[in-house]
Amino acid sequence: MKIILASASERRRYLIQKIFSEYEVIVPDVEEIFDESIDPVYLAVLNAQLKAKNVAEKIKEKDCLIISADTLVVVKNRILGKPDSYDTAFEYLKTLSNSTHKVITGCCLFHPSDNKILSDYDITFVTFRELTDQMIKNFLDQHSFCDKAGGYAVQEIGDEFVAEIKGSYDNVVGLPVEKIKKMLLDFEKLQSIEIVDIGFPTSFGIGKFKGKTVFVENAVPGDIVWFLEKRSLHNFSYAENCGVKRLSTYRVQPMCPHFGYCGGCTLQNLDYDQQLNFKHKYLIETLKRIGRIKNLDAVEPIIPSPETFYYRNKMEYAFGVNGRKIVLGLRERQSPFRKYRAHVNKIDFCPIFSEIVNKIFPFFIEFVEKNNIEPYNPFTKKGYVRHLVIRQSKTTNQVMLLLVTRSGIEINIADLAYSLAQHFPEISSFFHVENDQISDVVNYQKSQLIYGRPFIEETIRNFNFRIYPETFFQPNTKAAEKLYNIIFSMTSEIKHERILGLYCGSGPMEIILSPIARQIIGVDNNDKNIETAIENCKVNSITNCEFYCLSAEEFLKKNTKEKTYDMIIVDPPRGGLSKKAIFNLLKVKGRFILYVSCNPATLARDLSIIIENGYTLKKAVPIDMFPHTSHLEVCCLLEQT
Repeated sequence: MKIILASASERRRYLIQKIFSEYEVIVPDVEEIFDESIDPVYLAVLNAQLKAKNVAEKIKEKDCLIISADTLVVVKNRILGKPDSYDTAFEYLKTLSNSTHKVITGCCLFHPSDNKILSDYDITFVTFRELTDQMIKNFLDQHSFCDKAGGYAVQEIGDEFVAEIKGSYDNVVGLPVEKIKKMLLDFEKLQSIEIVDIGFPTSFGIGKFKGKTVFVENAVPGDIVWFLEKRSLHNFSYAENCGVKRLSTYRVQPMCPHFGYCGGCTLQNLDYDQQLNFKHKYLIETLKRIGRIKNLDAVEPIIPSPETFYYRNKMEYAFGVNGRKIVLGLRERQSPFRKYRAHVNKIDFCPIFSEIVNKIFPFFIEFVEKNNIEPYNPFTKKGYVRHLVIRQSKTTNQVMLLLVTRSGIEINIADLAYSLAQHFPEISSFFHVENDQISDVVNYQKSQLIYGRPFIEETIRNFNFRIYPETFFQPNTKAAEKLYNIIFSMTSEIKHERILGLYCGSGPMEIILSPIARQIIGVDNNDKNIETAIENCKVNSITNCEFYCLSAEEFLKKNTKEKTYDMIIVDPPRGGLSKKAIFNLLKVKGRFILYVSCNPATLARDLSIIIENGYTLKKAVPIDMFPHTSHLEVCCLLEQT
């Protein structure tokens, strides 16, 4: 097979001779991406891939192996590419003087005829001696710096500049030979597999190879992909997607330019109708496998979300540092074969949430940079600015902004709030939230209203709901209305005197059901939710709802001898019902149980216990509350037999 080196570098041509005696050189004419807000490892690999694919477009004979590479130098969180002038090269070397930097090379092997591609990277740590201006000038006067990342070639500067090298010397020269050799061995191991299903909640494609289940990242059902096994367990393995041999007819072009690395959604490359089909299939299989549910005919077709883009009413974005740039975005997804670094992937567009993102992010980034505030790192526990939480009503268009920092910052946040309000009249609330918790979770215990009123409002079924910073509210307003319509329909078919709502949040279900019951009791362990539920009753002139701030376990334990409830509604978090909650729930005489769940696995587990204790599953209605993600909401009606 013909070997093609996609490079203009003489150094790489020399190094590749350590592997191949015969090869051809084709120089790519692609414009390399240089963006300091992108993770340097990802950037180096991305540029290597661009070079390989650019060369593939130039050649007629596709049965060849294209080898490409791209090298970056990173020092003090700054990415140094190839200098564009003498002065830039001088400044680069002054920066490298008396410091340790990383030389990162992204590598790519590409076989165009069958779209087989393998990418990897190598990192070498180089420590420079203290360089005088004269030493730098003497080197630069050779005029060989232009095509070299960081402005230097290690073989030209030698020990005069370099105090220590940890890692591959060849990598510093320009091509990590041993890494390429390993990649060539892995390239020979690549096998093709047909993707037949999706694994939830990872959203990895699922295929079978030699009787073993293989989970392949970034693959959709119907694809035939090349894969490299990265992590093997007893009867299944996780694999890297190394190119699509045959594209699935279910594949679509993602709307979001950040899809694939952002961490926000995982199914944008799959046709929406097929997303629904596979979610429904997953629900059925989970109820059967975990819950041992027999009457699966009770499961109705999945109800699609009324909107598939711009549907979310709340997002939590993290601040981070990429290179020297402050970025706002979402943390990387956890992977079964990559070490989690809590890296923030920069985004400037979020089509599952709102167009307001690309309008206001620059204001916050400029504010953080201007005030020299370091973003919080959950690993080192250093830094101050943590999150930007945005809530946007999908019925009134009111926007609430919450800037989350650690305590102790002395900055004028009011100026930022008023500036934003002048530019964007839809902003009706701006809070500063102080959160000193070590974990990377937003905590609203200490919040200060900087601008506007303390809540925004949503309207569902002609009821108005006030939403405060800490209020739980279904993230998809229009799909939530579908859910509440289903609950109302299920409930209105039954004569109700008393309804009990556990995990009631701010009370939307209880308020919506208030017209068809004499008394409704709502229970939640969050005092802010209960305060908001009571307030929402007053706003809507509801008088037959009572709310109690207790855990479900505590309330049920105290009320096991109460009168029977016509219906008990449970809407627990993803972990489902605790053993104590189920134990006491079954002691309370509830003629009907309406279980709302956002996690089919824990739902199936809990349903199996409830059914074993005298209930029958009458109806289960799945609702797609989260398009382009693996999540699914399910509403189940159970009747005591």
